[in-house]
Amino acid sequence: MAVGAMIATRFLGVGIGGGVAPAMRDALGRVEDALRDEYARGQLAAPDGLTWGPWHGVHAIGGYRERGGHHSEGIAIDIDYARNGYAPTRTGSTLGGEAAGAKLPGVRAAFMAACDRACMATYGRPADLSARGKGESTGAVWDRWKRVSDAVVAYLSPWYVSDAGQPGPLAGRAPPPQVALDYVALRTPLVIGAPSLAPRIARNPARGLMSLRRPVVAALCDDGEMRWGACDFGRLESGDLMHFDLARRIA
Repeated sequence: MAVGAMIATRFLGVGIGGGVAPAMRDALGRVEDALRDEYARGQLAAPDGLTWGPWHGVHAIGGYRERGGHHSEGIAIDIDYARNGYAPTRTGSTLGGEAAGAKLPGVRAAFMAACDRACMATYGRPADLSARGKGESTGAVWDRWKRVSDAVVAYLSPWYVSDAGQPGPLAGRAPPPQVALDYVALRTPLVIGAPSLAPRIARNPARGLMSLRRPVVAALCDDGEMRWGACDFGRLESGDLMHFDLARRIA
C-alpha cells in the first residue's frame, strides 16, 4: 500500500506516527467512542479524580512502517513501545515469543523460570503467560498478564530501580544472587531493537512487563475487533504486548 494512502489521525488524543489506513482509522474511532462512554459512566458512578489522559494511560502510538508486516498495510498500531515489549510466552509446553529471538539459546526458558519464581513468591503458583485460550475474553487475558507483571515488580523492586529513572540496582542494595540472575533473564528478551543475548538497551523489568490499561486493551479487541499481539499470534509468536492489528486471529 502506498504511503499516500495513509491517513493522519489521532487515538485517545495521541497522534499516530506514520498514519493508518482508513479501516484502522474507523476501528479506532469506534474504540475511542466506547472508551469515552466507559470513562463517563465510571466518573458518574464513582468519581476517582482521574482525568482522561491518566485514565487511558496511552502516551505514544506508532502506525505505518514501510517494512513492518501489517504496519505496512496501515492496519496495525504499536502502543507505548518503550514500555511494552515482546515477551516470551508459554502455552502448554510450547515456549513462544518474538520470531527473531527463537534461536537465542535458553532465553525463553530463563525468562519463564524467573516469572515462575516471581509468581510463586507473590501468589504461590506459576506464571500464566499463555496465548488466548478458546473462548477466553480479552479482559481475562489481560488479567493473567497483569498478575505476572505485578509479581515481577514485587520480586525486583526491593532491589532494582523501578521508576522511570536509570535502570539498575538501587543504591546500597545488593540483590540476592538468584534475583540478580533473574533480572538479567527478564531483561534480555525485553530488548529495544534486535534480539541479542546481551542487549545494550532493554525495557526495565522492574517496572513490570506492560503498562497497557485493561479498558484500552479490551476495547481495542472487542469494540475494534482487533488482535492483541500478546495472545493472538498463536503459540509460537504471541507475546507482542504493544501490538494491535485488524488481521484474523490465529486459532
